[in-house]
Amino acid sequence: MNDVSRKAVARWLAGVVAATLWWAPAAHSSGSAHRVTHSAEPAAVASPPADAEIEGLKQRHEAAFLMALKEQSCLMTRGCATDEGRMLDALETCKRVEADLASRADSGSREAALARGLIALRLAESHSSRSLAEAEAQFPGAVVVLRRRWAQETQVGERYLSMAAQRGHPRACLALAEHLGARVPQPEPNLVSHLFLCAVTGLDAQGDRAGAIGAFAKMRATVPSTDPLLLGAHVVIYRSQAPERPWRQVEPADAMSIRKAAIP
Repeated sequence: MNDVSRKAVARWLAGVVAATLWWAPAAHSSGSAHRVTHSAEPAAVASPPADAEIEGLKQRHEAAFLMALKEQSCLMTRGCATDEGRMLDALETCKRVEADLASRADSGSREAALARGLIALRLAESHSSRSLAEAEAQFPGAVVVLRRRWAQETQVGERYLSMAAQRGHPRACLALAEHLGARVPQPEPNLVSHLFLCAVTGLDAQGDRAGAIGAFAKMRATVPSTDPLLLGAHVVIYRSQAPERPWRQVEPADAMSIRKAAIP
């Protein structure tokens, strides 16, 4: 492998790491509060079996995905002992999990639709990162294939996130809003605003106030300050929070007595 190829591989691996780190907060941190809550609660209020199965499928896919990346990078590195069988087995596992999640999502599972959508966007990010490396290594044929795969996975991700968002899943609304809101220019700013509002109201209704505030902060950073839906989200966040120092009118005649009472 020449120096250009080695540099390309390093660039691709850096992009893959970035994509993996992006996936972690999206798929795990966003649900960390629920996982910690379930582990601390009694068994009677634990997650339903279906949700536990989906969580297991997500973890299985992540492990297989990382294994495939590891074996693929080993195959591209001189002196690294491996074979294509391990990589192909890991890729086959990923495909089976993706098909299982897609089937569950098509059958009406919101959690499966969310998981399938996030996985597709992560794969799209991986293809995008690798296409940059291949372009630097001057392999135009590979770049065309990877960009086509990026477009396909992006379409799949948007489809399943939209499916979960239409069924009222607040985290799917948030993930899709962030994904669409990152585009420049934004193709559908009104849709992005509605998705953020769906995330804020949904998380607040679930009692996840921290998640709702985080979604509102992302909404403020994405939509224009004049967007009327931003005010609606603001009301959802602060309607139940009493001000620390409520405003009240003080007549001039009472001002001096209040001041004397406050100052010894």
